[in-house]
Amino acid sequence: MNLIQDKINQNKEMFSNEFIKWFPDNMHVWHSFVIEAFKVHQKGFKHYSARTIIHVLRHHSAVSENGSEWKINNNYSPYLARLFDLVYPHKAGLFEYRSVKGNQNEER
Repeated sequence: MNLIQDKINQNKEMFSNEFIKWFPDNMHVWHSFVIEAFKVHQKGFKHYSARTIIHVLRHHSAVSENGSEWKINNNYSPYLARLFDLVYPHKAGLFEYRSVKGNQNEER
């Protein structure tokens, strides 16, 4: 199992079950998210929106690909941001999180 999937499995309480199931087939989305997050960080942004990165990825895939496999639910953006902080702790803080009410593994 790879490092990223290990991080998810070790921190399941931070992710929805739906995201956990979606992730293995969508590593390309994760890799693109990381590239965009690093670009934003390198430009000097102290805080940025994970959802904006998702919109950028959707836009780029829409104008450059036909029959794309890109399926990005807006609800996944906070999980991608949390995973980014787990995998790249030295870059943590780029994304802010809202507090969650209820069952953390089912509702975000």
